[in-house]
Amino acid sequence: MPAGAPAASAKAALEELGFSVEEGVRVRGLSGFEHGFALVAKKGERVVCVSIVKANPASIFAEVAKGLDVPHEIVVAAEGEPPPKAVELSRKGRVKIIAFKSAEELAEELKKALA
Repeated sequence: MPAGAPAASAKAALEELGFSVEEGVRVRGLSGFEHGFALVAKKGERVVCVSIVKANPASIFAEVAKGLDVPHEIVVAAEGEPPPKAVELSRKGRVKIIAFKSAEELAEELKKALA
């Protein structure tokens, strides 16, 4: 998803949590392949890669699959209603799926997911 209100809201939320944030970043995975993320946030040794996509299974799965190659935390922010089971299963892992319907909701869900 291109930059816009959701990305700006997510960036502001991450900065409120004390992260330094870069937009439109490519991260080299363990395989050497480069993966694109809307935002990459850093605080000390912690690195969180954030993707913002529409809530359809193909888009979500493509972003979750990056977690096999990228060793950092990944948050897939899905606009709309992602499959509830996928969201539930991701709550405890390194790759989290959060749902949102507005930029404001994205900011709140992102803060909860990373607290």
